Amino acid sequence: MKKNILVTSALAGSLMFLGSNAIAQTKIDGTLVIGYKTISFDQAASKQTGTRGLGREAQLNVSNSGNLNVGGLKYAAGFALEFDGVSEKNTVGNISIGNENTYIDIIAGNTTLTFGVDHIQNSDRSTAHFVGLNFEDLDNGHTYLKSAVGANPKESMGAGIIQKTPIGSFSALYVPANGVNGGDDDLDGMSEDSQGAVSALIKDRASAYEIGFVGDLGVKGLNVHAFKNKEKSNVGSENATTGLEGSNYGISYNFGQFTVGADKKKSEGNYATADQSLTTKQTSYGVAYAITPTLTLGASYAKADTTTKTIDEKAKTVALGYNLGPVVAEVQYGTFENAKGVSGADSDVFFARLLTKF
Repeated sequence: MKKNILVTSALAGSLMFLGSNAIAQTKIDGTLVIGYKTISFDQAASKQTGTRGLGREAQLNVSNSGNLNVGGLKYAAGFALEFDGVSEKNTVGNISIGNENTYIDIIAGNTTLTFGVDHIQNSDRSTAHFVGLNFEDLDNGHTYLKSAVGANPKESMGAGIIQKTPIGSFSALYVPANGVNGGDDDLDGMSEDSQGAVSALIKDRASAYEIGFVGDLGVKGLNVHAFKNKEKSNVGSENATTGLEGSNYGISYNFGQFTVGADKKKSEGNYATADQSLTTKQTSYGVAYAITPTLTLGASYAKADTTTKTIDEKAKTVALGYNLGPVVAEVQYGTFENAKGVSGADSDVFFARLLTKF
């Protein structure tokens, strides 16, 4: 609790008393990944920037759930701590502790009101990857192939609602200040900087929303998602954005030992950075075959194009996953052609990792 938030002792005692009456269950779990990656570039000018090395990623999840002292209502709350080293997303050797998946949910039957960041079902997903990393993580973000689309509001603090139905879950998310997260959304700094001026991060980015659906439409083995997001234009600020919006539609189907899937993503609008100010479209396809109950082979293909590039970029990956019980082993190889629409900007990636949960 911040120092500038004053709570009387009587109120504090009342809150503690109410909390003690709730039937709650606290759980701590996590994941650990140890991986090895090599990236090589075919362009002569970039050959020296290839990377290789071992890395790690660990995450701790703390969650709590129970009944509220209001008839029929339940709650869930939690946060995650992520410890990144030289991992698949961070090859510069820094160690960071990031606060993500932070939320408080109020639950009434099949309806959930949620408040937080990185928690509600969202458009950062794919139905074309079944084994290994997605394209963005595999190539360390060197291409237009992204896992998130458009305004991507789930990375900022917001409020949303999820409604479960027999065919799937519908959701809506509203973010008052998109792009404000991490240490910039704490209760002290969200409205003022150290000089008492309006925070630049707050005034630079506008509000955003996202609506979506995830479900099986009542068909066993089917998985469908559809999302649309948009950020309000804010042209009078230092980091101006204009009409950021995105869409993500996907479908996959499992039948026996096979799973097939595809998704289509679109991002458009203008950022302050010229390289991001493009309308990009990407289409991905994937297939997986369960060779045995513990051994799965997967392959994916994707293509991305923009409004200003005449050359499409393409990516292909193949991966093998082996379930060892408490530990999963994966190896993956991928090729990327014409990254960001530049002819000859090709790369090859090899990745291997061990995953465990606790």
